[in-house]
Amino acid sequence: AACAPAVPDAGDPNAPVMTVQVEMADMRFTPDVIEVPVGTRLVIELANTDRGDVHDLVFANRVQSKRLWPGETETIDVGVITEDVEGWCSVSNHRAMGMVMTVVAVGGAG
Repeated sequence: AACAPAVPDAGDPNAPVMTVQVEMADMRFTPDVIEVPVGTRLVIELANTDRGDVHDLVFANRVQSKRLWPGETETIDVGVITEDVEGWCSVSNHRAMGMVMTVVAVGGAG
C-alpha cells in the first residue's frame, strides 16, 4: 500500500523534541518566530486566547491544526525541522492582516 502523497514526511522518529506554547489572539501568533535546532521535532501546544475570533495554524509543509474557537487548544506535531517553515492562519483574510509565523531552522550545514 502506497502512502498518500499529502502526508508530510515526519522525519526521524528518534529526533529530539522541542515543545512550544503558541497563543492566537488579535490577529497575531505569540510567539510569531520560533527558533528550532535543525533535526529537532517541533511540537506546538496551540491555544486560541482571542475574545471572539476562530483561528487555525497552517504550515507550508501541509501540517495544520483544526479551526479553534476561543478557549480551545490543540497539540500539533510540525515534524522534524530541516529548513525554515512559514505558518499562517487560513481563516478569511487573517493571513493578509499579518497573522503569520516563521519557524527558523538554526544550525545545521550552513
